Order: sequence, then C-alpha cells, then structure tokens
Amino acid sequence: MSRRTRARMQAVQSRENGWDLTSCRTATMPSYNALYDPNMRHYFENTTIQNHLYKTGQIDKSGRVIDLERNKSKLNIIEREFKEAEKSEYWRQKEEEEMRYRVQQKRHAALDRARAQEKLMKMKEDRQIRQEIVSATRESYGIRYPAVERKKGLRSKGSRSLKSGGATSLGSAPDTGSSFFVTEGEM
Repeated sequence: MSRRTRARMQAVQSRENGWDLTSCRTATMPSYNALYDPNMRHYFENTTIQNHLYKTGQIDKSGRVIDLERNKSKLNIIEREFKEAEKSEYWRQKEEEEMRYRVQQKRHAALDRARAQEKLMKMKEDRQIRQEIVSATRESYGIRYPAVERKKGLRSKGSRSLKSGGATSLGSAPDTGSSFFVTEGEM
C-alpha cells in the first residue's frame, strides 16, 4: 500500500474510534403520535380522515384525541365482556345443536316406528289375501281342510283343541273317523 492510502485509513480509523456508541444503547426515543403533531394538523382536518379515525376509535365525535394509555382499563373491560359474550354465544349454539339433534332423533325414531307398523300391516294384508286366494282355490276344487274351518271358528263335533291333548300331527284324522281332506260328498 502506498503512504497516502495508509494515511487515509488511519484517519478514518481514528474518527471511528472517536464515536461513543454506549449512549445509543441506553437512550430511548421519545414516543411520537401524529395526532398531536401540529405539522400534521392540516392532514387530520380532512373529513374522510376524521371519519376513519372515529371509526377506528382514535378520536371522539367532537374530534378530540382519545388517549389509549389512559383508557386501557376501559378497553380491557370491554374486551373481557366481548370474550364472555362470545363464550355464552358458543354454549348457546352448542345447546341449540344438541336440542336439534335430539328432536331429529325423535323424528327418525317416529318415522322408523311408522315404517315398521306400515310394513307389518302390509304383511298382514298380504297374508290375508294369500289365505283368501288359497281358500278360493280350494273351494273351486271342492276341497276343504278341517284346519281352515277351525280358524274360522267352525270346529267339528269330535275334534279337540291342542291344549286338551288332541291330534298334533298333520296326517292324523279327527276323532270323527273321516279323512284329512273333506270333500263335498262328506259334508
């Protein structure tokens, strides 16, 4: 390096060593609020800006600046009330959902019962129709069964009920001595 460059570097180094940076670490910047700045007054006199500041809660209706540091306790109370209101609204909605669920379950149960009842009635009707068809077919061929007559309440004189120890097998004949099938000639 040349002498000139060395001399310049030493001069710059000595100037840099002369700076005391310890005060920068401990010094605090003064707080700045543009609403209190007299040079910004013409900007904040605009009605659009004032409406915005009012909506955001920085000024009141008369245009005075609201100090947030002084009103922190009021803000905390309002925030706490909002949290409590949100919590109560949450639980109210939860209870309402549970109530709707219970009502829906009751409706589904009632519909299931109605469907089951309707199915049972349909099965009974189908069975009745089948029995009528079978009896009509038997009558058309001239065949009558004693079992069918018993169901209708027309028991023969010698037949006994199952409770009293009567015949239980299909092939056994009643006590009257007639066959299992009753034809028109035997009537």
